[in-house]
Amino acid sequence: MTIHLISTPCARPSRRASSQTLSRLNRTADRKSRADLAVLDFVNDEENFGVLFDKRFEAPRHPRQWAPPPRGDTPVMESPTFRPTARKASADSVGGASWKINAELRQETQRTALGTELEETERRAATAPIHIHQIRTALLRQYEGLIYDKDLRGYDQQGYEQRFLSRALTAAAVREVTGCDRKTAGASVIDGEDDQGIDGVAVTEGTQEVWLVQAKWSDDGKGKLDTNAAHKLIAGLRLIEQRSFDRFNDRLEPIAARVNAAMHDARLKVTLVIAVMGVGTLSRETTNVLEDARNEFNGLGPALEYRVVHAADILRQIREDLSPEPVRVTVRMTNWLRRNTPLTAYQGTVPAGNVAEWYQSYESRLYEQNLRQSLGTTRVNSGMLSTLVNEPENFWLFNNGVTVLCDRLEEEWPGRRRPDEPVHLRISGVSVVNGAQTVAAAHRAMEASPEAVEDAEVTVKVIVVDKNMPDLAQRITETTNTQNHVEQRDFIALDEVQAMIHEDFMLSLQKSYVFKRGEPDPAPDEGCSVVHAAVALACAHRSTELAVRAKRDTDLLWERGSRGAYPRLFGERPSAFQIWRSVLVRRAVGTALNEERKRFQKRASDVSQRGDLLITHLVFQLLDQDRIDDPEYDWDTALREVPALTNRVLSWLIHHIDAEYGPTSFLSGTLTDAGRCKRLAELVLRDAQREGVIPDLPTIYKAPKGSRRKPRRPNAVPTLVDNGTIKNGTPVRLRLGNKPEIEALASWLAEDPRRGEATWVNDRTRCLVWAVDGKAYSPTRLVLNLYELAGWQEAPVAVQGPARWTLDGTATLSDLARTLHDEQAEQE
Repeated sequence: MTIHLISTPCARPSRRASSQTLSRLNRTADRKSRADLAVLDFVNDEENFGVLFDKRFEAPRHPRQWAPPPRGDTPVMESPTFRPTARKASADSVGGASWKINAELRQETQRTALGTELEETERRAATAPIHIHQIRTALLRQYEGLIYDKDLRGYDQQGYEQRFLSRALTAAAVREVTGCDRKTAGASVIDGEDDQGIDGVAVTEGTQEVWLVQAKWSDDGKGKLDTNAAHKLIAGLRLIEQRSFDRFNDRLEPIAARVNAAMHDARLKVTLVIAVMGVGTLSRETTNVLEDARNEFNGLGPALEYRVVHAADILRQIREDLSPEPVRVTVRMTNWLRRNTPLTAYQGTVPAGNVAEWYQSYESRLYEQNLRQSLGTTRVNSGMLSTLVNEPENFWLFNNGVTVLCDRLEEEWPGRRRPDEPVHLRISGVSVVNGAQTVAAAHRAMEASPEAVEDAEVTVKVIVVDKNMPDLAQRITETTNTQNHVEQRDFIALDEVQAMIHEDFMLSLQKSYVFKRGEPDPAPDEGCSVVHAAVALACAHRSTELAVRAKRDTDLLWERGSRGAYPRLFGERPSAFQIWRSVLVRRAVGTALNEERKRFQKRASDVSQRGDLLITHLVFQLLDQDRIDDPEYDWDTALREVPALTNRVLSWLIHHIDAEYGPTSFLSGTLTDAGRCKRLAELVLRDAQREGVIPDLPTIYKAPKGSRRKPRRPNAVPTLVDNGTIKNGTPVRLRLGNKPEIEALASWLAEDPRRGEATWVNDRTRCLVWAVDGKAYSPTRLVLNLYELAGWQEAPVAVQGPARWTLDGTATLSDLARTLHDEQAEQE
């Protein structure tokens, strides 16, 4: 049995000679490269040369254990490629022989230099404020209720959190070294009164390994183990070694028997674990304390070691917790062709039913590296579905096929190993990079007519791409997507920045961020899409031009190049806080404008609707955005300013449009002209900064008291379809319109989010394809069906369906149709 004593900020140092070698890596001013200098110094230093090969034959350690040098952040990495005869050869080479050993050493040291640089970079990056916030948030959430905290409840919130985080860091370190679950790790924490310098104690199941942990949390990422803490940890180790368990608090009692059994075992191994919220570098003094204890304890054998768990380890653990299990499917292929160069690949014919099984098991997870998710019912996809059901024998002729990337492939041969015999490919790390619509169509057809689909076949190409070849995977994805129309927005799915933002949203905010076309938008309080993000960032940008582009067409926001909007919005990788808070501002301005419209009529009301993004841009310029990405800043303070700012901006905008361009100027032209909007922005910002000063607008613009302006209500769906306002495949979400509706449907919709989701198709009658059954409905009929399915007995018999469906969480189908109708009326 193994006992591990975990002390949060410590690690085993490398030998002194190895540290000297590493220090030489920094003296490169007069040499061609760091690696070359390290090789020259290393090869000509017989002591260092011997150290490398002595380390080659040390007793094996725990697979996750490593020992840092006493100076610097990173150890010299061991090489698995050297032979037992190499040490003797090294002595000859130092004297001027064996160039071959020198070449091996040069390659080894170059790898070492690169590895140490990358590890140091990773460690320091993990202590950045945003990552510390992510770790903090995750630890507080993950270990709530799993760690003893009754003795902490007398502290204020800050005092409680600091102490709880130290305990949670202890538990995370236990998980890191033992691989146990969170509940077990939480139970291993004994931090508190009478912990004797040990914050956590764990015994690895089925082994003789004991882990003793001490942790040092730091809000600024500078956690360290000082000599005082190291001495306390060693003193606690002595008590454990003496079986003085009664000196510890009662939280040690549940595992004391296992610790005692391990300490009596001849195969005992004890590891001191130092967990620090920092880079994990130990001072020379602390290292000496730990080394002295190791030498003393190991008098009868190598029973004691120590290691450091640092911020980068914890961040990596949190990320791995969020990563789903790899997608694994079986491809039953006939008429196959195999290639071995430049990559292993298979191409052949696969039953459509087999392809449908993949979707049944993993759904949208199949498309992790694709440009987009399934687009629902587009014209192309409707055609595929029809062919599968009505002409399954012809599907292979009409379809372009499916391309699948994977990182592992195993072959199974039901019969002989020949192309005219089937092969079963068991592949993992799967991503369908082309043919997402084909896979989804096969699944829908299988549900509708399983007998017909049995006769359909699909051409499938399987390519094994190593995880370390992301550029090649991206090129394959880009060049194979041709079946459905590919838009500029689709290619941002390959931008690693979007994946990083997605992860940042999960870690920092516990919210969703979707960036592939076809993915349903999150509920407004649960996250946002890349479209919402891009529009909000465009409005927040100091340049009015980007807000004007967004108003003209959101597709303009995906343009690349020196003047393209996309690199200006996402090139510096905005944080999740900046994006989410920008989205909240845009939504708050929209809500405020809805209220402002009640005060206005005619031209003034139209300005509030057509100029919404320009108004949002101007409100952003009046807000203090300096701390928009500061996790500790209370952004609600800024949001409370939005209604008043919106009121001032709107009034001044109406005034200056009339003053500059005349009260009969076309609003549609003015509010989509970059030059005019820039001039208006200058004038409005100049005047809107004067708090309490609002222009006196013409009486004709003000809505009569006691009455509301009755908006014109065009026939929404035909208006939108006839003008091509909404593209096929656009996600549409249900927005409940009143309190009775919310009370009757909210919980039922929450049981299956698909119930409130649909996909737009340009049909003048049935324009919404419901996500649940794949059938097309009119907006009103679908809402009434939802009433019935939810069992709402008091449901109204009539409803304004287009007013219940929204594209972006704000504007409904009715709003879009009304805006379009007003623009057309103005032009007439």
